[in-house]
Amino acid sequence: MTARSLRFSAPAVQAEINVTPLIDVMLALVMILMLTAPLALHKLSLPLAGSNGQALPKTLMLSVKSTGELYLDGIAISRAQLAVAFAAAAAAASPALLEVHPEATTRYDDVATVLALARNNGMDAIRVEGVRSE
Repeated sequence: MTARSLRFSAPAVQAEINVTPLIDVMLALVMILMLTAPLALHKLSLPLAGSNGQALPKTLMLSVKSTGELYLDGIAISRAQLAVAFAAAAAAASPALLEVHPEATTRYDDVATVLALARNNGMDAIRVEGVRSE
């Protein structure tokens, strides 16, 4: 037998693709799709301006000065009057939004007292503007 006849009698070597990494990648993609698909299905409907004719809630602007003075919508007010105003705003048909604007040098205790007063009188929607001192 010659070398040539030995070559033809040997079975042919076939190159095969290793599919294990391909299967691993496909399973990872399936897992990602399974986790993200439910998130894409949940819709959050947001009210658009002028879409249903509802008026925006009334906004109460409360300024807290560094001296401890309180101004509700630009008018000086005492803490007792503020409690009454908060209770009336919370009891309204459409509760008001309270925006607290402290000065940069206002003591934390003054702002915390006002926030506690608002929460104790039923104000649920409160926004505080943060100001940095120079």
